[in-house]
Amino acid sequence: MMEVQFDQGIHLPECGLWLDPRGTRPLAFVSHAHSDHTGHHLRTILTEPTARLMKARLGSAGKVHHVLRYGEARDFGNFRATLLPAGHVLGSAQVLVEQGGRSLLYTGDFKLRAGLSCEAATSVQADTLVMETTYGLPHYRFPPAAVTVSRILAFCAETLADGSVPVLLGYSLGKAQEILAALSGAGLPVMLHGAVWRMTRLYEEMGVEFPPYSRYEPSSVGGHVLLCPPASAGSAMLEGLPEHRIAMITGWALDGGSAHRYRCDEVFPLSDHADYDELLEMVSRVSPKRVLTLHGFAEEFARDLRERGIEAWSLTGGRQMDLPIPVRVPATRPVPAGEAAGRLQSDSRSAGGSFSVLARTMAAVAAEIPSAGKTALLGTFLRELDPGELETACRWLSGRVFAAAEERSTGVGPVLIRKAVLTASGMNEGRYRVLSRRHRDLSKVAAEALEGGFPQRPVTIADVEGLIASFCSVPGPEARVARLASWMRASGADETALLVRVLTGEFRAGLGAGLLEQAIAWAFGRDQDLVREAMLITADAGVTAGLAREDRLAEAEPEVFRPLRCMLASPLSGEEEAERRLASPFWAEVKMDGVRAQLHVARGRAEFYSRDLRRISGSFPELVGAASMLTGPLILDGEILAWDRATSRPLPFELLQHRLGRDEGGTGDLFRDMGGPGAGIGVRFVPFDLLLCEGCSLLRLPLAERRRMLEELPLAPALTPLPVERPESARELGSLFLSTRSAGHEGLLLKDPSSRYSPGRRGLSWFKLKKALATLDVVVTAVEYGHGKRAGVLSDYTFSVRGSESSGSSELLVIGKAYTGLTDAKIAELTEIFLGLAEPGRGKRIPVKPEIVIEVAFDSIRESPRHSSGLALRFPRIRRVRHDKGVDEIDSLETARALLASIQRPEKASE
Repeated sequence: MMEVQFDQGIHLPECGLWLDPRGTRPLAFVSHAHSDHTGHHLRTILTEPTARLMKARLGSAGKVHHVLRYGEARDFGNFRATLLPAGHVLGSAQVLVEQGGRSLLYTGDFKLRAGLSCEAATSVQADTLVMETTYGLPHYRFPPAAVTVSRILAFCAETLADGSVPVLLGYSLGKAQEILAALSGAGLPVMLHGAVWRMTRLYEEMGVEFPPYSRYEPSSVGGHVLLCPPASAGSAMLEGLPEHRIAMITGWALDGGSAHRYRCDEVFPLSDHADYDELLEMVSRVSPKRVLTLHGFAEEFARDLRERGIEAWSLTGGRQMDLPIPVRVPATRPVPAGEAAGRLQSDSRSAGGSFSVLARTMAAVAAEIPSAGKTALLGTFLRELDPGELETACRWLSGRVFAAAEERSTGVGPVLIRKAVLTASGMNEGRYRVLSRRHRDLSKVAAEALEGGFPQRPVTIADVEGLIASFCSVPGPEARVARLASWMRASGADETALLVRVLTGEFRAGLGAGLLEQAIAWAFGRDQDLVREAMLITADAGVTAGLAREDRLAEAEPEVFRPLRCMLASPLSGEEEAERRLASPFWAEVKMDGVRAQLHVARGRAEFYSRDLRRISGSFPELVGAASMLTGPLILDGEILAWDRATSRPLPFELLQHRLGRDEGGTGDLFRDMGGPGAGIGVRFVPFDLLLCEGCSLLRLPLAERRRMLEELPLAPALTPLPVERPESARELGSLFLSTRSAGHEGLLLKDPSSRYSPGRRGLSWFKLKKALATLDVVVTAVEYGHGKRAGVLSDYTFSVRGSESSGSSELLVIGKAYTGLTDAKIAELTEIFLGLAEPGRGKRIPVKPEIVIEVAFDSIRESPRHSSGLALRFPRIRRVRHDKGVDEIDSLETARALLASIQRPEKASE
């Protein structure tokens, strides 16, 4: 491969070419016009925009310019050079150098994200890739530009509304123009600092368009957004401004405490450099035999690539050639790979159940890309914990604070955590709101608010477990806040952030599906399938980890008052598919429109648990009373329904919703809300499976045997199962489906009578036949940011129908909200569109101009006072975006009410 030297710039001695060197060189490529890349060279290879910008900034810009267009290949003696756009600033370029059948691509400063004020980057294959790695750590992953821009616009609008001047700091060449272009369409008056103004005029001369702006005038700056270079911070110019707020626009905004470091009010993560994922993407696109890194985190990124099996070295690092390129970790029984794994393994052995080591482990797991590396890091930590700490840590990692069978609650939610952070940090409400809008993550807000704090003593997992347990016995919320704030002051920012994630159930963020199971299996050398099976049966990662440690996974069995995961059914498209997928004979059971629940009974005690393993007994005391008469131990799987005693028909699910979350203290209100015992409205538990009988597990018995044993139980009338049907053809199945729907149920469950019960699994022995009632074309009128992996995109859509056609109303009336049905790519695309349609307003819910029409499918429609339409859709999901329809073509309230009338007439449904 081509020889590469580094000495105040990159030198290709065989070509006699320098790349972005300092000083004066005979022949140099200049990638762009930033001062740290330019020079007065004898001969310079560059683009026309770079030449013009260099002349404006340097006056004389060298002796001879070889100006190349993008994609133009030109020979220079014994080598050929081709320039490609780099996406950094206007005119920025990469250079492909080809000589003697060898090739080298030098990126200069670059980014792959499309910009608003410069050319989009491209790439080509090359033997050697020399790349800048300013943001070469996994920590540096920028949110979508549209999200950051929306936050910048909100900062400007809020500051102007307060009568202050918003000051945005960005480099005068490149960053400032990108910010100015992003302000287009926002209707904000903008003034430019003199240095920014000069560069912007040059951009316009070269064909780049911007929204209206004016040059800075001290006498009329009020009511304007002021765009300045970072060097203006602390200058007499800004000191002389009226009331103002300053925001720095930089990729380093992702670092904690960046606002304090830059001495500004806000920081926003927008950069003209590639982030970590883009660096990896560039390596993938170029597919080089060798990668050479420089700038920023060059050594760290090169090490990262070597751990992925790619030859990579930092041009600015130490004796890296002594370091091996490790082989990828095998997928079967991986060993800890890389420096981080070794360091964490040492930490865990020396610190036992250190909460701080757990925090570092989770950070490393989030940073490691290969799943085998994640498994090794987490498994190494778990293996060194004592039994109690192991169960606690695994429980937290699964998103639970306490064991699944425990009914304790900390009483500490987001509101109390917020109060504790304010108390511990001394921060005012205004600053807290700024942090909250920036991060949209309570743990990150807490970490930044308490940045600079360090633990006064080592914090162990047992310490934190004790703190959490104490919240259950502390009387009153104020006492909990005081105790939590005191702990925060005595701990570090990282420990506080981790505790917040535990308390909010977000500790598992960054753990992909199955990773915890893999780590437990790795830690103790067990079979992963056995770990998964035990996890589904126990529904408790802590219990499963303990069984794995003791090599007792095969002993995992259901236990009364410890709910297990429900077996799930796979969807079917219709009766014909049912005939193809299920061998005859198969069973057909009613699919009920209620609350999936497990009934656990033993020793005169009865408890109901929801499908998410929460105890809900207090919401249904009359059912608990009937069930407590049974002898046990028993576990039954079934559905709780609202029931019309007079007609023996199920009632809509909505009648149960107000019950959920009540406790025994509200028993009197429960009956009054349901109309009272004499009103004919009650509840019924309809069991359809028996999982534990007289303390013995039935999971491995066939369904037919479990059903026989269920029907032999002495069940009260409020606890009896519905009959099983055995249709023999698609025609019979279709007829049964219609009659089931007309009786008020959702559809049918089709089951193989020989199937065993598989907790948490959606296999090929249970199927559900549940057709959508209809679809409506509606318009999105409000949006909200999602959660978890969708925290940075607008994924929750409130939608509306038109007012009544007969009255000629053009009013839009809300009828529901949906957040499923679209791909991540489509949601990201729509996020940018909705940000452009956002109406002024504050709060979680963002009103948008009604322009995006979507088709929504749903299972039922009900009367509801929650929405302005008076109706609500049951299980709405987005079918597609209707680009072919305008808001005047959406469905009306009359159409929706006609659908409601059709399902209220059972005779119509059976025709």
